[in-house]
Amino acid sequence: MRKKTLAGYADEVSVAPGEAIRFMVSCDDGPGNYDASIVRLVSADDQPGGPGYRDAILDVPANGQYPARNQRIFTGSHGIIEHQPAFEALESFTLQVLFWPTTPERPWKSIVSKFDEAIEFGWGLFTNGSGHACFFVGDGNDHKTTHVVAPEPLIARQWYLLTGSYDAATGEIRIVQNMVHQVATIPQRCEASASATGLGSPHNHAAAFMAGAYNHSDETTPWFAGGHVNGKLERPVLVQGHLSDAESLALCSGPIPARLKDRIILAWDFSIDISTDRLADISGNGLDGLAVNLPIRAKTGHNWDTTQHRWTDAPEQWGAMYLVEDAIYDCGWESDFEVAIPDGTPSGLYAAKLEREGSEAEFIPFAVRPPKGTTTARLCVVMPDASYLAYANIDEAYDPGYDFQFNRVARWGPDDFYHNDHPEIGVSMYGLHADGSGPHYSSRLRPVVNFSPTHDSLWQLSADMHLIAWLDHAGIAYDMICDEDIDREGVDLLKQWSCVMTMSHPEYTSTRMLDAYQGFTDQGGRLMYMGGNGFYWRVAYRDDKPGVIEMRRAEDGSRSWIAEPGEYYMSFTGEMGGLWWHAGRAPNKLVGNGFIAQGFDASSPYHRTQASRDPRAAWMFDGIEGDVIGDFGLLGNGAAGWELDKANPERGTPPHALVVASSRDHSDTVLLVNEEIGHMHPRIHGSINEDIRADMMFFETPQGGAVFATGSIAYVSALPCNGFDNNIATLTANVITRFCDPTPL
Repeated sequence: MRKKTLAGYADEVSVAPGEAIRFMVSCDDGPGNYDASIVRLVSADDQPGGPGYRDAILDVPANGQYPARNQRIFTGSHGIIEHQPAFEALESFTLQVLFWPTTPERPWKSIVSKFDEAIEFGWGLFTNGSGHACFFVGDGNDHKTTHVVAPEPLIARQWYLLTGSYDAATGEIRIVQNMVHQVATIPQRCEASASATGLGSPHNHAAAFMAGAYNHSDETTPWFAGGHVNGKLERPVLVQGHLSDAESLALCSGPIPARLKDRIILAWDFSIDISTDRLADISGNGLDGLAVNLPIRAKTGHNWDTTQHRWTDAPEQWGAMYLVEDAIYDCGWESDFEVAIPDGTPSGLYAAKLEREGSEAEFIPFAVRPPKGTTTARLCVVMPDASYLAYANIDEAYDPGYDFQFNRVARWGPDDFYHNDHPEIGVSMYGLHADGSGPHYSSRLRPVVNFSPTHDSLWQLSADMHLIAWLDHAGIAYDMICDEDIDREGVDLLKQWSCVMTMSHPEYTSTRMLDAYQGFTDQGGRLMYMGGNGFYWRVAYRDDKPGVIEMRRAEDGSRSWIAEPGEYYMSFTGEMGGLWWHAGRAPNKLVGNGFIAQGFDASSPYHRTQASRDPRAAWMFDGIEGDVIGDFGLLGNGAAGWELDKANPERGTPPHALVVASSRDHSDTVLLVNEEIGHMHPRIHGSINEDIRADMMFFETPQGGAVFATGSIAYVSALPCNGFDNNIATLTANVITRFCDPTPL
């Protein structure tokens, strides 16, 4: 197995002919060159029985050789404002912040500071490595510093009011630590002081003021944010002179008291403009900060009283900003090359293919959509990039529970090794941040190792390539768009096509996307849902911040973490996160079936039902003999597997919907999803619970529309079997032909 040394990402995930797309690339193994070519992806699975890898080169001037270079990633969410003249009025001062630490034991992490760590010049509140808060000053002269440590250690997940002060006349520095909510036997208040006489002025007029990080540099990078803290920050305030305890408390929430107005330099209120990157300064000095690397907003503050749960109803109780040391939104890499998509380029799935001697090839996929307002086929295939983002850089291959969940030993590929060597590319929404918290945001402006057609695990794009390979083999014309396109343009985009087809796992859906699909079928469109566990989690996009989604895992659902109480509503839109079922829009209402079970060791075939003989649906089985459908497949040797959906009238399956085929006899590693288990009982296994099955659905919608739903992630991976000559391929072709025929159903 060759090592992977190339990684990259693009600034877009969907482009039309005449538009440009830029590619950012980094190489691990020193100088030299790499070759880049833009290819149309045709097929990718090289495993035994798979259709093999095939592509077609797109002739563009950008194809060629480029110099290899290493580009760094600087992770860590924080708030920042560059040095401003207002800071120069400081002599004696007090710095305070409300702090809810999650890893207080981490050494020398900046809570809030205006400090250059490389030359130890400035001041700030820090954690000191032994679990204590400290106030630190340094004059930048031969690393002369002084710090004072709060006597009581910080306790994780407790709110504190920290103040650090400096007296320019006496050189005294002081820290005061107040536990906001009294805990029995623990002192609520502690303080300490020390002398900083002999130090020069600690006021650094070059350093930025930062929440959750400090100014840093090294031999290769003249400035970057370092020393990232983990936890919540609220209401950082910088004031001239000293504060009494009462004055300090008065600055924790609400407007600035009139008696202190003239002394305040900066006061950031994170409860204002929660849906943006603005860190609002309420001092009147206009010193707004910028949130970097997506600190999590809409987080409960020290004053959350539990009577409200939606932040839009009482934003003053959601004044906290959650920071983590491994957050990343945009790597900020320089562009290596740019491609102008030629006019006339067929719509479809493309990639920048990067190759270097001795290295595994790197792919940066993207869709070429038709020119705006046009189509080139009756069929449209939707690339589920929201779901790709949710799974971006998932690390299940080195999860200790992998062997039990998949009933086989995990096997690492080049992508897994690269991710292990480069944790700075960030985690998936199925992982955890460095402090154990759940990732609420995921971005495509970073390398994503499993956003690859050749990824070793047949999941998401690598499994979806089976559908792409079959469409190419069958000569079926189609256009391609992305989730991001649908979120932006809605039903007006979808209604251009007679038939819209999903890929194998469109799990994550925004409100605008779901509205668009529903509007499409209501207006006579035909929808082919080609997977399982679709339309399950609610996500949100941000119009002013491309390439990122937000998701809150609320009280139910198959999830790797759960949002904190009071934090179920998304910062981008104010909508409640969690399952679409709990929002009253179960997937059954749109496509007839909904998520019921998952298991990853073996798949099963479908069996035709009596309803499949109904004249309304019998046409889809033309040319198929027998009742067993899909007793083969590249995922578990069957067409019904991995994740399964079934009909359920209680969840909204239309009363006229037909279950035309169902699977059965699933293994005991195929388990009911937890939202289907009201209390623990032994009937959660595939071999003894008849609800564990994939229901293949058909039903008509208003104005001559219709829905076909497979109910299985493994379905598309059966299409290439036996040289693409099989009953799943026949069935799918029949549905496409009829759904693209404008004659009403």
